Amino acid sequence: MTGKDLFARAINLCGLGSTISEAPSDTEDLRLRALDLINLLLAENCILDCKIRKCRHKAEQILSLDDHITCSEIIAYSVLPYGLARLFTVGEDDAFAAEMQRIYELNRENALRFGNAVAHPITEVYK
Repeated sequence: MTGKDLFARAINLCGLGSTISEAPSDTEDLRLRALDLINLLLAENCILDCKIRKCRHKAEQILSLDDHITCSEIIAYSVLPYGLARLFTVGEDDAFAAEMQRIYELNRENALRFGNAVAHPITEVYK
């Protein structure tokens, strides 16, 4: 997923999406803020993501909205869009932002459980 893909998902969650390929013009201010907010979310979720990917903790960042976001798919597709939608709407529609926060936190919990499942062979315990 790229930063543009994440931005498109978040504005669709906010009800600002468009049927044409480009975002509506009234979302230009959100697009300008998106890069910094995405990097904030990546830093906020880096420990969770590294637990899922079982890697050394490192805060990832992107330098432009065209860059690929390096994180697990469960974080990219189920956590980050709600977090970005929440950040877009804080101070504008606090009830909607609170609902996005609730879903964001729920999806973070689900992502952690998703990352705990590991397949391994069954070993004989009795001999």
